[in-house]
Formats: sequence, structure tokens, C-alpha cells
Amino acid sequence: MSADIAGLLTEEMEKIGKISFQLTDPQVFNEQVKDVTIFYKLVGESRFKFFRSNLFELVFVHLTEDWMRQARVDLKSINCAGGAEVQLAWDEKEDTLAVKGAGDADYIVVKAMQIDN
Repeated sequence: MSADIAGLLTEEMEKIGKISFQLTDPQVFNEQVKDVTIFYKLVGESRFKFFRSNLFELVFVHLTEDWMRQARVDLKSINCAGGAEVQLAWDEKEDTLAVKGAGDADYIVVKAMQIDN
């Protein structure tokens, strides 16, 4: 699963990009599993990581030499019984994480917080 999602990120997407995908891996939604890395990929000088934390949050991290941006969505706030739909977007100014349960109408959209290095 993770290789398929990471494959959506191409070298042209280092500075600006957007990917959408469905999460259906049961481990991601199993609270008994401590944490799950969905993907980690180097794109040019940037590093992208998307994982489910031990706090049962989906976390999107975008790291460059100059800064790190991180966005989090609590999985308990969506109906993820049938999986989740995810959109990740980034550009020079901001990164966003949007998540909705498979049957939900609206995405929960979170703008990443930036920490300068």
C-alpha cells in the first residue's frame, strides 16, 4: 500500500503538489497497533512523511532544509469504518491535510503548522 501512495509523489512535485488517495489498510484504523507509517519519500530536497500516530491521529509532515510543516487530524473525529479519503496539498506557502470518512460528505481540512529550522 505505502509504495503505491508514495508513487503518487513525483520529482516535479517537490515545491507544489497535491495527491488524493483512499486509506483502507486495517492496521491504520486498529487502535491496538501503536503507529503505522503510510509512506515516507524523498522528493528532491524535500521529505514527505504520512503516518498514523500512537495518539490515533493521521499526521502529514513536510520537511525541507529551512522548515518543517506538520498537520494532524484525529481519526476519532471521523467515521472511518469503511476507510478514509485523504488529500495532501503543498506549495511554497502552506501544506494542508484533508480527511473524510468513506461515507462522509465533507472533509476535515487542517493547515499545517510551520516550524523554522
